[in-house]
Amino acid sequence: MSSQFESFDDVYASARDTVGVRLFTASVIADAGSSMARIYTTHPEVYPVGGKKTLAGDTNPVWLEQVLIGQQPFLGADREAVRAFFFDSGTIESLGCGAIVNVPVVSGGRTIGSMNFLAPEGSYDQSSVDAAVEVARRSVQLLEDALTATS
Repeated sequence: MSSQFESFDDVYASARDTVGVRLFTASVIADAGSSMARIYTTHPEVYPVGGKKTLAGDTNPVWLEQVLIGQQPFLGADREAVRAFFFDSGTIESLGCGAIVNVPVVSGGRTIGSMNFLAPEGSYDQSSVDAAVEVARRSVQLLEDALTATS
């Protein structure tokens, strides 16, 4: 069994090596469950730490049901999927990304956040999802700590 990560920089290094990422972010559920707040990013000039997406207005309801409520990863393997699910798809594409894997981070049966892995179109498949799930599983403590700090 792999141990928990010590820092988000460690998480990012593992994500680069095992999943392959051009953009990587981590977010926690904030504002009494009404938004997601970014706690780590590889591209702070575009997606700054502290940036938020509202769950009601900015987030596709199918994605919400699958990832945050159903606690299942989401694979958007191509630009079409990214465009269908993410209001900021233009920004995502401007960074050279056209594929995404979102993984819920779950603690004590409750979704506390998500890890978001993005790369060029065609980069991800089920093995990528499996690797991303393992990265997220090893990140639970870091997200718990961040959630406590943002509360």
